Amino acid sequence: MDIENILRPRFKVQQLAIEIGGVKIGGQPGDNPTLLVGSIFYHGDKLLVDEVKGIINKELSRKVIEDALSIAEEYGLYFALDVIFPTPESVDNILPFVSELNVPVLFLDSPDSKARIRAYSLSRELGLTHRVVANGIYVNTSADEIEALKENGILNAVLLAFDPSQPYKSMYPKDRLSIVRKLLDLTRDIGVKGTLIDAVVLDPASIGLSASTIYLVKNELGYPSGCAPANALGPVSKYNFHIEEVAGIHGGIAVFLRVMGADFIMYGPVRRIKYVAPAIAMVDGLLGYLARQEGVRIRGKHPLRTLLKKVQQLFVKT
Repeated sequence: MDIENILRPRFKVQQLAIEIGGVKIGGQPGDNPTLLVGSIFYHGDKLLVDEVKGIINKELSRKVIEDALSIAEEYGLYFALDVIFPTPESVDNILPFVSELNVPVLFLDSPDSKARIRAYSLSRELGLTHRVVANGIYVNTSADEIEALKENGILNAVLLAFDPSQPYKSMYPKDRLSIVRKLLDLTRDIGVKGTLIDAVVLDPASIGLSASTIYLVKNELGYPSGCAPANALGPVSKYNFHIEEVAGIHGGIAVFLRVMGADFIMYGPVRRIKYVAPAIAMVDGLLGYLARQEGVRIRGKHPLRTLLKKVQQLFVKT
């Protein structure tokens, strides 16, 4: 029986899988594990002792990051850190610290463009350009920042499928696709080779539009895509919901995005990985199983060999 295009969802164009710090991101569903991206040192993060200078609680930060790495490893998933620099001054204290930890991929992020530019420069000085991702490039990113990416040899970048100056004209998937095409032209000229597309989330309801954008981008262009549902889910915590609801909301939305094609999910504060990892691992395991039935060789770390295997073994025992 011809099982092609029956066993698992497929995108019509060839899917690009990029490798950053030994992590493969992208491909057809099931080929590679999902990349879970946790944020740290954001405004209000208790790990920040002094936001202006970037003084952090290094001992506790190390523990939080290592715990997240351990959870990702347990479930066969990839993990990256979205490092948010509060100020330009904070970069010199924070980036050397996180670079020493065993995190394969570091997203360089900040609400301040000067901080991002300093992060690009310091990452080159520290020899981190193979591990870092510029997060990110908008249609209105300044010429100074674009030049800094080029000068410092930043090879990987997140392209944000949204135009802040025209929010109502860049809400829907087809509009966002045209924005992505423009950004791709820009980044090719400055040497960016590892491209991730972020279907920007604006509020909880827009997660649906972001998911549709992810599907469209992958189906039309083939680039690794994802988004940050955390941008809309900050208040979803045990202070406002029952713990079962918290797990259901964060885990359910992550699964929805993955089924729609998301290759990476920026789930929010690092600690929240516990709410999304088991759900994503189960989905990835099933997608990996279907891929293997089609003859795809699943190499290395993959959720196919973690949670699904455990569930299957328990079923057989009963």
